[in-house]
Amino acid sequence: MLSLEILDPFDTFVSKKYNNKPGYGYNFFTKEWTYNCSSCGEDLDAPNRKTMTKIRLYHTRNECLGGY
Repeated sequence: MLSLEILDPFDTFVSKKYNNKPGYGYNFFTKEWTYNCSSCGEDLDAPNRKTMTKIRLYHTRNECLGGY
């Protein structure tokens, strides 16, 4: 039997708010943020937006671009 989950209005708002940000995405089912690095193409995930920003900054500054 297939059970469908009713989407939370806040999750819908959050996903639409950051819809125009390049690389960012929000998955309703796993409730995680995803980011596709525009420089190297690596996929990153995080449980919330704040953590995603920290991971993205660390990745671009230290791993991807080698400390620009």
